[in-house]
Amino acid sequence: MLKLKVSSLKPGVKLGKDIYTSDSQLLLPKGTVITDEALNAFARRNIKEVFIMEASARMKSQKKFDDVYVDSLDAVKAFMFEARLGKPLEVEEISETVDMLMEQVFDEGDLFKQMRMMKDKDDYLFTHSVNVSLLCILIGRWLKCDDKEIKSLGIAGLLHDIGKIFIPDKILNKPDKLTEREFEEIKKHTLMGYNLVGQNETISTEVANAVLMHHERLDGSGYPIGSKGAQMGFCASVVAVADVYDAITSRRIYSSKQSPYAAAEVLWNESFGKLDARIAKVFYDKITNFYIGNEVLLSNNQKGVVVYINPTQPTRPIVMVDDVFYDLSTDRNITILEIID
Repeated sequence: MLKLKVSSLKPGVKLGKDIYTSDSQLLLPKGTVITDEALNAFARRNIKEVFIMEASARMKSQKKFDDVYVDSLDAVKAFMFEARLGKPLEVEEISETVDMLMEQVFDEGDLFKQMRMMKDKDDYLFTHSVNVSLLCILIGRWLKCDDKEIKSLGIAGLLHDIGKIFIPDKILNKPDKLTEREFEEIKKHTLMGYNLVGQNETISTEVANAVLMHHERLDGSGYPIGSKGAQMGFCASVVAVADVYDAITSRRIYSSKQSPYAAAEVLWNESFGKLDARIAKVFYDKITNFYIGNEVLLSNNQKGVVVYINPTQPTRPIVMVDDVFYDLSTDRNITILEIID
């Protein structure tokens, strides 16, 4: 069940809770299919938000995923460019963008497929910001967070790398390995982003903290502070997991993209002392199951279909190539290079 703005609803969705008038009279019962007449009634009675059944929520928006994704990219580019020019963040636009993205996160398997299709749509900084926001929203749903907390996670994901607008392009887009001095410059983006976000009182402390701390690690090996343990905070810990996954599965100037299975293995390894184990594990457990039936390219240059996920080693599935089955949990010399479909 989701709480959504009436302004975002379209006829056809079902109410998730009874709606009462100001004098406690039942206006519409749970399960009612929303019509244009109902929407007009909401407007007359100044009802701005209602609960709807999640199963019907995808019907409320006439926009397709790719349209919402492109609109979100445009919004990210706009507020980042303006911030680079010294203008204040357009918090209302950021909030509305996250609302749009939240409306898209329902069918998890389809979401990952759609995101793969959009990976190279624009500059990495912009697509990465949108992807991390989507992933944070998804993780929040998996962890049964309430809508307010999920919204904060989405905003944190969208803003987590905003400090990179202040990093020189010759460093940010350098195709070769960074020097130690250049890497120290890159690391400043967390503090720069925090300072920018902190200028706006309407952005929560938790979101600002995630912008600052998403590269911290539980063992103190991260930056910019080198903090340990619970000092990171929940929001920053979620962004850290989403950030790692999307970075590994994206094509960047200095590195090629890797498969979701490779990213899942990194998350698994880093859940032992670096990333929050609860968050990393729910992501790790969930994501690998979405790829049953997908066509994949193996490291032996053969193409096959994932037919079974080994519950004890979910990143090493069984892949069928023609009539031959490769059990990657036992054949350690073969890996999945990429998902084709």
